[in-house]
Amino acid sequence: MKTIQASWANSSHSFKADRRASAFTLIDVLVTLVVIAVLIGIMLPSLSVVKETTRRVVCSSNIRQIGLGITMFADDNDGLLPSTTFTNDRLGRIPAETNRLRIASTSTYAPRVNTDSRPRAQWDGLGYLYSEEYLETPGIFYCPSHQGRFRESEQMASWKLADSNIAGNFQYRGEGPDHDRRLFMITPRRSAIVSDSIRSQRDLNHESGMNVLRADLAVFWFSDLDDNVMALLTQSTPTATDRVWAELDGFVGNGGAHGPN
Repeated sequence: MKTIQASWANSSHSFKADRRASAFTLIDVLVTLVVIAVLIGIMLPSLSVVKETTRRVVCSSNIRQIGLGITMFADDNDGLLPSTTFTNDRLGRIPAETNRLRIASTSTYAPRVNTDSRPRAQWDGLGYLYSEEYLETPGIFYCPSHQGRFRESEQMASWKLADSNIAGNFQYRGEGPDHDRRLFMITPRRSAIVSDSIRSQRDLNHESGMNVLRADLAVFWFSDLDDNVMALLTQSTPTATDRVWAELDGFVGNGGAHGPN
């Protein structure tokens, strides 16, 4: 009996010793947490870059579809681009507002588009691609990276209303650099006609550049690491917007730094 008790005591003592040897100390736990935190800190920037790259590709795809819509519209309308009141010299050019797709009857811009006494919303610019059913999905007019005004989540309710303002995240030139509104007559053919929003600094879609559609329907990524566009948009004037278009013409006209997307 004493032998059994001694054996049990030794076994119990050994079990407790093993538990002490295998248990994590507080220091072990803290070291593990620090290592995990460091790894997360290393991985987060990479994940952020991957997410932005993915959003940039979606943005490029949307602009490409807009380009196809413009081509179909021009084919059906004697080569003309969708008209926009904001490039009309007679009414006073406001090229920074060509991201607007529809103008409500109560808008300050309504007198520009309502030519009769009936108050109603009027489609404008790229909005005609939707109203004429060349493009059927409102989401095409938005960039997933956009954090300024007119985000897709903010605009979706307006698409369901009969008389409301609607704006997108892409800038529409509405004409070539020579003011020709016939798509197939724009010279040079490598001129920019649609880009990510250049309405203001706040409304730039991406931090490091923008997607650009040329008149020949090629889509390019304009890398703006030196913030040239940001500098041009320090003042919200027609001249500022025109200078950005000229900057983009010079870039995509030379084939782009990274070639077409």
